[in-house]
Amino acid sequence: MTRVLDRPFSADYDEQTRTVRVSGTIDELAGPRFRDVLQKYSQDFAESLVVDLSDVDFMPSLAVGVLATAHKNMRNAGAELDLLAEHGTVAQRVLHVCAMPYRTA
Repeated sequence: MTRVLDRPFSADYDEQTRTVRVSGTIDELAGPRFRDVLQKYSQDFAESLVVDLSDVDFMPSLAVGVLATAHKNMRNAGAELDLLAEHGTVAQRVLHVCAMPYRTA
């Protein structure tokens, strides 16, 4: 099965709501950048952060691993990783199948 041409990874941060909005593909090339974005805006995983994944096109196990590690690091620091995904999106389906905690946007 051939994937449709994916959009490149991008992430925008809203300082007021402490929300990172992720879009595009979180593949092997984007995985380290995704981790760096989460680390940067959570102040090295020490502050709570909302991550909206509703506009993600492709989210393989690498992306789930980045989220799981960030979730663990933040929990250990007393912070919270709040994942958002619109119902029916790629991210919502992946998070549901992987039993990752999330809420629908």
